[in-house]
Amino acid sequence: MSEDTANVVYLVVAAIASCTTLAKFVAWQRERSPALRLIAVCSAVGVGAFVFATPVVYRGVARLTGAQNLAELLVFFCILGFFAHTHVMSLVWRPLAEPSSERNVLVFPLCVYVLVGVAMAAGFLAGGLDDAPHPLDFNIAYGRDPGALVMLAAFQLGLGYASVSTALRFRRNALYAQDDPRLRRALQHIAVATWFIAGYVACVGPATLAGAFGVRALEPLHSLGPVSGTIGAIIINWGFSGAAIATWRTDRRDYLALAPLWQLTRRPDPRIALTEPNQVTQLGLVYVRDWHLVTRMADILSGIRSLYPYFSDTPVDRIRRAAPGAGWSPDEEHAAAAAAVLLRAVALAESGAAVVSERGRPLPGAGLEPAAQRAHLVRMARHLEHPDVLAAAGVDTEGRLVPY
Repeated sequence: MSEDTANVVYLVVAAIASCTTLAKFVAWQRERSPALRLIAVCSAVGVGAFVFATPVVYRGVARLTGAQNLAELLVFFCILGFFAHTHVMSLVWRPLAEPSSERNVLVFPLCVYVLVGVAMAAGFLAGGLDDAPHPLDFNIAYGRDPGALVMLAAFQLGLGYASVSTALRFRRNALYAQDDPRLRRALQHIAVATWFIAGYVACVGPATLAGAFGVRALEPLHSLGPVSGTIGAIIINWGFSGAAIATWRTDRRDYLALAPLWQLTRRPDPRIALTEPNQVTQLGLVYVRDWHLVTRMADILSGIRSLYPYFSDTPVDRIRRAAPGAGWSPDEEHAAAAAAVLLRAVALAESGAAVVSERGRPLPGAGLEPAAQRAHLVRMARHLEHPDVLAAAGVDTEGRLVPY
């Protein structure tokens, strides 16, 4: 890999990881969860590894500090710190189904990482590593320097221990997450990613050892190792953020799907809405779950309550007769009936017609548990333009009353 290629690849990976880091810090600010804080710090350390490893940054550190290869030590510390955090997360995460283990499970790995860090720093200080920057060939350039060998051996042994331990641990953790497919996939992705990191050690370790004895036949492995590590870094970022992204996509999908129902329920009286239409917020890109989806559902339910006096049973009866031909499931039939009742109620309210009943009638699906209410409202929104629903409501495609 050339320096120009490495500049592009490493900065792209750093940019991807930065998005994960920012998202986790925002989530931590909202929830103040120790797990989120650990993931956020871990991700930030990982970003630092790719930033310092980028040749243009590597050489910039050399110019600023006068230590020609200080960035290499910083990269090693960041990589080791990243996987130390990941290893700790795998040990701290305790599913209820997992048998209890010894209380001091973190003592040994933390001692290992401290000793590895001390050995790396001592090797760097003792080595003669100050002739010129070597962003991509440090192992080859200093493969026979005793201090560099201590630094490299400590790093690779520490990284090998961290990656293999983490891969095995997260693979086992995934077995206890069968009831949560998103969590299980995330744990599996992290396990796969750490095997790629172990692949970095498997490539670079033998090449470094061979170089120390003057054997240059394994030098191509020095280039293959970073490729394996980069692939692992991309996968592990997806493992950290994939479940959150999937949840955001689901929330945004439902937020957008509810737009027609939201617009319908606020037509008789727009003042009931907590929020006003906005071209930016309508995109549903940020704060979907925390604010926009919640307020949209609140607006819809408030609008529905205000229309109770106009609800009637006629649209429900018509939907019941049309359901067999439409092939609706029971949930879809309830949603279609609710949509038809609501469409007619809005049309009656806008036309100034007399109320159907002062006490009103419950909307089909009104007795659902809160957890099921969102899915019901989404189904209602998707049935608003169905021909059978419009016919049952006695309205045209513009929402105007037509003769039954």
